[in-house]
Parts: sequence; C-alpha cells; structure tokens
Amino acid sequence: MIGLLAALALPACAAQNSLLRSRPAAALVNETIELKPVDGHHFNLEAPQKCGSNRADEVLPRRFRCQIKASGKVAVLVSICDDAKTFCRQERFEVEVRGVSAQAAASSPAQSPPRGGKRAPEGFIDNEPSKALALARREGRLLFIDFYGIWCPPCNELEEHAYPDPSFQAAAADFVKIGLDADAEISFDWKARFKVGGYPTLIVADADLRELGRVVGYRTGPSLAQFLREAKSFQGEPAEQERLRAARRHAQRGEFDEVDKTLSGIAGPDVGRERLLARRERARREEDQAADLAAAKELAAVFPNDPQFSDWALAIAEADQTAGAALRQPLRRSVEYWSSSAALAESGYGVADLISNEASFFEALGSTDEARALWSKAADAYATQAAQSPLKVPRAANLGRAEALSSAGRKAEALALYAELAAAYPDEFTFNYEYASALKDDSQAADAFAYAVKAERSAYGDNWLRAVRLKAELELKLDRAKDAAKTVDDALAQVVMPKSSDVRTGRYLLALRRLRETITASCPGASRARRPGARRLSP
Repeated sequence: MIGLLAALALPACAAQNSLLRSRPAAALVNETIELKPVDGHHFNLEAPQKCGSNRADEVLPRRFRCQIKASGKVAVLVSICDDAKTFCRQERFEVEVRGVSAQAAASSPAQSPPRGGKRAPEGFIDNEPSKALALARREGRLLFIDFYGIWCPPCNELEEHAYPDPSFQAAAADFVKIGLDADAEISFDWKARFKVGGYPTLIVADADLRELGRVVGYRTGPSLAQFLREAKSFQGEPAEQERLRAARRHAQRGEFDEVDKTLSGIAGPDVGRERLLARRERARREEDQAADLAAAKELAAVFPNDPQFSDWALAIAEADQTAGAALRQPLRRSVEYWSSSAALAESGYGVADLISNEASFFEALGSTDEARALWSKAADAYATQAAQSPLKVPRAANLGRAEALSSAGRKAEALALYAELAAAYPDEFTFNYEYASALKDDSQAADAFAYAVKAERSAYGDNWLRAVRLKAELELKLDRAKDAAKTVDDALAQVVMPKSSDVRTGRYLLALRRLRETITASCPGASRARRPGARRLSP
C-alpha cells in the first residue's frame, strides 16, 4: 500500500450500464472489496461468484464481500438478477491490487499499547494478551477480557463506575483481567477468535480460550459480579437457561444457524425473544432492511414491557413513520416505567439512554419540538449520571450530555462542555475529535482545525483515518484544497490493511478516497504526492 497511484486514491465509478453501484479499479493487499447491486436487483446465489482464483468470502442477496490477499491484477466475477426475476447476467472486471514493501512493513508500529491510549483500570493487564494467557495457564485461572475503545462511552462508564464497585472487585478477584484496545493491532487475533463486533464486549474464557460467557454493553458492578459467578458455573441453573445463554452468545458471534440448533426442542417467551433478537441481528448484518423492520415490529408487539422497547420503537419509526406513530404512547409508558425501575441497570441501559432513544424517535417522526424538549431532558439525565462519577471531569456521561445539548439546540452549552473535555484530556483523540466536529458543525472551521490536528496526532488505527478525513474536510472548508489533497494523499500512502477481513478499515478508507474525489473536483490541479512509510490500522 506504499506509493499509491492516483487510481488507488479514487473510487472507480460504476461502468456504464453496470448493475453494480460501483466497481473498484484498485485495492490494497488484505482489503475487503464490498459490492452492492443497484436498486431492484440482487446477486444470484446459485451462480458462481469469484474473486480471482477463489470464491467470494460472502455472497448475500444484497452484498458481495471478498478479501484480496495478494498483489497483482485480480479478476472479479459476479452474477446479478433483477428482483422481478426476468433476467440475470454476469459482470466481470479487474482490480489492480498493490502491496506493501518488506521495508515499509518492518517500519510499521509494533504490537504494543499504542500512543494516545488510556491507562488500564486497576488490576487489569492492558494490551498484553500473551502475558495474561500465560498467567491464566500457570495459575489455573479464568480470563475476564474487556474489548474496549477509547472513544466508547459505555467502555469509559465501566471504568468509572462498574470496575471500582466492591461487588465486582470481589467476584473478579480470582480472574486474570485483561483490557484489549479495539484499535490496537495487538487485539486483532483475539477479536477475530471471539468474533467481537461491538464495544464493550466482555468475555469470560478459560486458559485454552474457550468462551464461557459474554456480555455486550455496559453493566453495573453487581450485574457484572453475577455474570462472573454464572460464567464460572451454570450447575445451579436449569438446562433451558444454559441453552438460552449459549444461543445469545452464538447470535453475538454471528453464528445464526447455531442459534436455532441450540434452542431446538425448548419453548417459552424467553426462547421466542432470543430467536427474534437473533433474526434481527442477522438481518442487520446482512443489510436486509425489510427483515430487520419485520423483526423489530414483532419484538415490539410481543414484548412491549421489555427494557429494549425504545430501541425497537426507534428502529420502526426510522423505517416506517406510520407504524412508528402508533407507538407514541406505548413508548412514553415504557420510558416512564423503566426510568423509575431498579431493574433497568441490569439491562445495560441508563435513564439518559432511554430518553435519548425517545428523542430520536420523535425526530424520526418529524416532531422537532418534542424531540428537542426530550434532548434537553436527556442532557439533564446525563448530568445526573456525570455527578455520580469519581472523575473530576467525567468522560462517559459528558460525551452523551454534549451530544444531547447539541441536538436540543443548546449549541453554546454543548461547545463549552466539549471545550472542557478537550482541556481536561488534551492528549486524547476522542475529545479533540468531538470538539473539532462540533466546531465544524457550528461553522467555526478555523478553530476546529486546531483540534482536528491534535486529534490526528493522538490517533491510531481507524480513528487516525477518521481524524485525517476531518482535518482534510476542514482544509477544504478553509479554501485550502491543495493542503487537503496533500493530507489525504499522505494518509493513503501510509495505509497497511489489517490481515483480518472482519474490519471497519475499508469503510473509512473508502470515505477518504471519496473525499479525495471531492477535492479533485474543487481543485483539479491538486497534486497527488507519494510518500514512504506505513501505519497499521485496526478493525
């Protein structure tokens, strides 16, 4: 990926009369090419679909994915049909794949805690999986693994509230606790092994890395303590509960066929709920919007008293305003009930999260005034949550509060809070990036640029690509198109794709290439520099 040519920096437009939305002309070694058919068409699953000499990694009706692992020219073959099933046809095209030199690969950052990372919580080994595994094997202990992101509010909330809790400390005393930064290369192997897709993901595993339990999202200290006790032994639980937990883990890992196998032969509301949740998760991963909406509607109809009701109602309103409008009163009742329920903490939701969902729901229905009032209410709820943090300047709740203030139209208060966070944590990507983004949205590009530069300097992995893109967008706003072109070209010349195909990097890389195309359109004379060097990026 060193010395990229101009063609590599730009996404290829779809060929004339193509049934694909785009056909990339170039890619990087280990990059995953993702193709989608134009509206009204689908990939023919019964026909051959190839990527070079290999079969595609994934072919779904609306998505084709293929990871290219060698440089050179790679021929891609797809078969597409119209949804009316009146015709099908094949399309072939070539992709020029460029690799990275051995010298550049050797100069890339080592597999160690990256610059800009946070200090691990007390008692945790940070970004040293080999050390944690050796300790677990030597002492015959279980692993408690926290896959986190420095930019992730629930991850910060765990560190601020759950991990210091005495109940968690007691339950976790005989575990080997390790934190793995989702954006650090050192986490990639374990992320792939455990099929981690969201953050935080908390896993209990034995010394052979066999998974015993999983939680996705925030939980309180007492809730995590109970999770650890259950993961150590399910002997006291009914067999049905063991199978429900196993089915949930399969769904979270994307092993959807295993869900039905695991739940076969048992019935009941909890079983139906797990099946529907798995069906919806599958639809979301496969980008099947109709199936996603259908599952959300069924979940909302069958389980109106569930703490996740606000999430389902929001999804319905975003996809179907008429169906969403019918849920106004049920949603209000649900938020009111759960906001005063002590059981809410065990669901992974907070009061502010529920109100934020309700605000987004009314936004989706076009009820701007109601939405803004709810966003203000959510900001107050986040302020209450922040007051409970042991930190002088709370991280997790204040990020949510700043976003809520901005959505409520209270821009000055939001900017003041972002400024406070950036001042309190001057060397962290998250707060510099969020403040720069907020200033940019407030048409303060010059002030935003300084914080975008700080975000770029402290970032790594996919966050670095995000920071580069923001910096270049601001340069374009400041009428510095040539500087923006150089910023993007320098970044594109340093990218080394992760080996794992289960990454977000390709999405951020594509966004950067599209920005380069925009820059070229605004300033056709912008040069494309090529520079040596390499930077590894994360899933």
